[in-house]
Amino acid sequence: MRGFSSQSGSPQDETELNFRLSTKILSLDESYHQTLAFEVMKLSKPLRYLQLASAIKNSPAQTPEQLWQNLGIKKAQFNRDKKDLEKIGFIFHYDRKQRRFVITKEPFLPVYNLTLTETFALTMAVRQLSAAGDYLLTYGAIEAISKIIANAPGPQRELLSESMRESVLREGFGCQEHVLQDLQKALLDQRRVIIQYQPPPADAPKEYEIDPYQMYFKRRALYLDAYCPETKDYRVFRLNRVSDVRFSDMGFTRHVEYNFTERHRYSFSVFVGDTVQRVRVRFSKERAPYIREACWHRSQQLTPQPDGSLLFEVEVNEPREVGWWVLQWGADAEVLEPESLRQELAQVAQQLVGVYGKKQSVKNPSVDDARESGGDSSYSPSCRRSSSTKRRL
Repeated sequence: MRGFSSQSGSPQDETELNFRLSTKILSLDESYHQTLAFEVMKLSKPLRYLQLASAIKNSPAQTPEQLWQNLGIKKAQFNRDKKDLEKIGFIFHYDRKQRRFVITKEPFLPVYNLTLTETFALTMAVRQLSAAGDYLLTYGAIEAISKIIANAPGPQRELLSESMRESVLREGFGCQEHVLQDLQKALLDQRRVIIQYQPPPADAPKEYEIDPYQMYFKRRALYLDAYCPETKDYRVFRLNRVSDVRFSDMGFTRHVEYNFTERHRYSFSVFVGDTVQRVRVRFSKERAPYIREACWHRSQQLTPQPDGSLLFEVEVNEPREVGWWVLQWGADAEVLEPESLRQELAQVAQQLVGVYGKKQSVKNPSVDDARESGGDSSYSPSCRRSSSTKRRL
């Protein structure tokens, strides 16, 4: 994705605009990004422009009405933002014959004087950006870094390309480069594909014929929302489990009723579904401040209790995802409803007692060796660091 500038504008204006956009993007924390797709109207203008331009660039095959819905904006706001983007050189329109948005002019921003370490740092930063959960920003960053790498001198280009493949795509996202590229092409060209997909605990991959609709990041993993013609439903595929992509001879037209934002509105983490359930969790007085300081889900309701504890309520597709999140807070979090989730976590607690109540079967060299030599492991350097860390916290 090219940067936001115009060949007709002054270099100073172009650089200043790009700096404002970049600074704003990098300042967003993870909790804000979890609500980014649902609260576009609350964004600053540069971020709203970036969301709109990215949607036009990466998902052109949608009607204007679908675009407004997916971005959570009104027609009037769309028209205002469109005019503002035209002023900085990003010009597009909706072609009703092709039934897609067409970009007639896209800004270009030249990059000067980047050192090898700066380029390497940008490459690694893409991996961190994925944690924010915003596919459009992350994929655009991948494209931008790829262009910078392609123009680097030979030896540096090889090093940076290897870093992109291994550290970002394979280690960071767990997917293969050709899988990401083929699916992105199929998504933009609206081509039906056949994928080899192997989720655990399957022993071998299985073929799925799908129409790719939307790629996105969640919980540091890359996913694909797709329509399955055979089963006539929408499914989510985790891309690190895709080993091969083959293009079919068929194209496809996105269903008018498909709306990514609405489909994932009640997803607490990854799972989506047709049913919605309320989950109520009570957090202790000690942990309540940590819950209040972040937005964990767009539907969350926080109710302070007389004893200082906090009642946390959300509406989600899969209550177990909330349960898995609750476990990290230990005994400071208690699920009140639904009863089925409460019972499931009670069973997990009993299993944990069984695991930690028995003698450790795997030898811990640092501790066991100290005991065998008559020393006290509590005075080891690592234990002293842990104690001091506790005091600071």
